[in-house]
Amino acid sequence: MTSRHFLTYLALATMAVTQPILDLYSRNVTVFSAAKLSTPEILAFVLLVAIAPAVLASSVDRFTRQFGAKVNESARLVMLGVFSAALGLAVARWLGFEGDVGSVALSVSFAVALPWAFDRSRPVREWSRWLAVLSVAVTGSAVVQMRPVLIGTEGASTDAVVAAPSVSVIQIVFDEFPLHALISPAGTIDAERFPGFAELAASSTWYRDTVAASNFTHQAVPALLSSVEPAAEGGPFLAEYPRNIFTLFRGRVGIEGVEPVTSLCPAGECAPANRVNDSVDARRFLRFIRDAGFVYGQRVLPPTARKKLPSTEGAWGGFNAVADKFKEQFDGSALPHLKALERAVARHVRDREPRVSVVHVLAPHAPWRLTPDLRLTPQSPEIGIKNPTDDDGVRDIYQAFLHQLGATDRAVSALIAQLRDAGRWDDTMLVVSADHGISFVPGMPQRHTDFSDMAQSDDIFRVPLFVKFPNQRRGETSECAASNLDVLPTIVDVTKTATSWTFAGSSLARVCPARRERVVRSATGETAVMSEDFGAVRARAAHYAGLVPNTGPISRVAAVGASAALIGMNLPTEGTDDAVASWSIKQADGFRSIAGIKGTSVPAQVTGTVTVSRFLPSGTEGIITVDGKGAGVIGELSGASGTVRFTAILDYTLLGAGDHRVGLVIRRPDGRLTRAPG
Repeated sequence: MTSRHFLTYLALATMAVTQPILDLYSRNVTVFSAAKLSTPEILAFVLLVAIAPAVLASSVDRFTRQFGAKVNESARLVMLGVFSAALGLAVARWLGFEGDVGSVALSVSFAVALPWAFDRSRPVREWSRWLAVLSVAVTGSAVVQMRPVLIGTEGASTDAVVAAPSVSVIQIVFDEFPLHALISPAGTIDAERFPGFAELAASSTWYRDTVAASNFTHQAVPALLSSVEPAAEGGPFLAEYPRNIFTLFRGRVGIEGVEPVTSLCPAGECAPANRVNDSVDARRFLRFIRDAGFVYGQRVLPPTARKKLPSTEGAWGGFNAVADKFKEQFDGSALPHLKALERAVARHVRDREPRVSVVHVLAPHAPWRLTPDLRLTPQSPEIGIKNPTDDDGVRDIYQAFLHQLGATDRAVSALIAQLRDAGRWDDTMLVVSADHGISFVPGMPQRHTDFSDMAQSDDIFRVPLFVKFPNQRRGETSECAASNLDVLPTIVDVTKTATSWTFAGSSLARVCPARRERVVRSATGETAVMSEDFGAVRARAAHYAGLVPNTGPISRVAAVGASAALIGMNLPTEGTDDAVASWSIKQADGFRSIAGIKGTSVPAQVTGTVTVSRFLPSGTEGIITVDGKGAGVIGELSGASGTVRFTAILDYTLLGAGDHRVGLVIRRPDGRLTRAPG
C-alpha cells in the first residue's frame, strides 16, 4: 500500500518541487561552475531534488501506520495537501499572479481539492500513480541538459610552438565594467578620479573602441578566453570551449587561472578552487542545497513571503541564484575578490619561468559595497540590479558603483606597483579588459538588452581594453575597431606562438583589423552591429555626468545635484526648518567607533526617512552632514510631502576613525539652508 502512495507523492512532488528547481538549474548550468560542484555532487543534487520529498513523505506515511488507520489516513491527506499547496503556488507564479491574495487562494484551492479528489475518486488515485512517470522525464531531461558539466574532458590537444619564451602574460578580466565610467570631459582616462587606470593608460596601448562579445559572464568570458563566438547553449565549461588560452599554452609554458565563474582550465593545470573537480565536499554541498531552497522559495512563494528570504538578485545568465557567488566575495573583511588578484600577481612575479596567468576579478560587479579605500558599507535595499524609473534612484546606484570602481582602480595601482617592484614590468605582457559593461538607464534593465535602445547597448558592450606590450615605453591610444575576441590572437602574436588553431578575432599587435562593424550577441539570442567609434563612449560619459559629475577626485562622487558644491564644506544654517517634523537614519549606530582601516565597516551608504509636515517645493534637497560638513545629498525631498524614504551616498573621506555626529540640513531652491529637528 505504501509503495503505491509513494508514486502519488512522487508525482505531486515532481510537479510542485522537482520540476521548478531542475528546470531552472538545468537551463542555467553556469551555477554549477560558480559553485565548483563536482560531478558526484551534481548527481547527488539531482537525485535529492528528484526523490527526497517523496521518500520523506513515504517514510512519514509508513511511520504513522503504527498509530492506526485513521491517523495514517489523516497524515497521508495532510502530506498530499502540503504537496498540492506547493503545486498551487508554483502554478500561480507560472500564471503570473503578482499579489499575495491570488497566489494564496489558488494554493489553498489546490490543497483542498486535490486531496479531496484523491480520497473520493479511485480513478484520481490511479492517475496520480501513473503521473509518477513525470519524475523520470523531468530528471532525465535535466541530466541531458547538464551534460556540459557532467561530462569530463581535458580539452583540445595543442600544437602550439612558442617562439618568444621570455614573454610572460598576465590577463586581467574585470566584471561588469563599462568604459564610459572612466572617461573625463576631455575624453581621456580621468587621472584625478582613477589614477590607477590613468597610470596604466600612460604605459600601455588603450584600445578605446572595444566591444564585448556578450552581455553576460557565462558567454562573455569564455568567448574572450577562446576567441570564439559565444555559444548559445551550454555553459562556461571546457567541454563547450575545448580550445582556449589554457589548453593552447598547456605544456608549453606555465599556466594559471583564477576562475570564480567559468571552468575552462583543464583538471590538474589550475588550482582546485578554480575548477569543477571530482572531490566531494560536504560543507560545499550543504551550502548549495541551502541556496537551492532559497531559490525555490523565490520562485514559488507569493511576494510578501519572498521578501523574507535572502535576495537572489544580481547575477548573470538570467539565473539569480548565482548572485550568492558574487555576494560571498564581499561578506568578509579580507576582500577576497581583489586579494585573489594580488595573490595571483605575486605568484606570477615569483616564478621566473615564462607563464600565462588569467585572473577573472569579480569587480566592480554588484553588490556595490566597497568604498575606494577598501572599506565595506552596508548596502541600501534600494541599490540593486533593477534600475528605478526615477533619476534620483538611478543616481544612488551609479554613485555606489563608482565607489566600487574606485576600489578597483586602487587594485590596478597595486598591480602595477607589484610588477615594477619585482622587476617584471618590462618583460610582461599585461592585458586588462572587462567581460561586459552595465547600464544605468532609468527603468531599463542593467544588462538585458534587445538592442532597441543602442545607448543602453553602448553602456553594456563598450568596455575597457588596455594592452601593455613587452618593453613598451610610452602609452598609446588606438582607434582600432576592436573586440574582446581579438585578445587571444593578440597574445598568440606577441608570444610568437605558431598554431593551426583558428580564431574569431584578429591580432591587434601590428595593424588594426580591417573592419568597422562588429557583431555582438545578447545572452537571449539577439544580435546587433556596433559600428560607431569612441564618440559613442564619450556621449555616454556626458550623459552620466548629468547624474554624477565626472570631475574631481573619487571622493567627489558624493557631490551631486544642486547641493554638489556644499559637500565637504561646513554648513551654516538659518535655524530649524519647521516643514520637517522628524527624520532618522537606519545606520545611526554605524557612525560611532569607526575603525577607519581596510576591510572594516563604514556607513558610506545611508538610508532613512524624513517626515514632512508641510509640502516642500520642487528643487528642495536634503544634505546629510558629518561633524557639521556636507557629506551626501538626498534628492528625494524635491516636491515631497508626508513620510519620504531616502538613500544617500556619503563622502567616505569624512568618515575617519572615531565617533562622528550626523545631521540633516535642508537646502531650499533659493539656496537657503535650515536644520532639520533632532
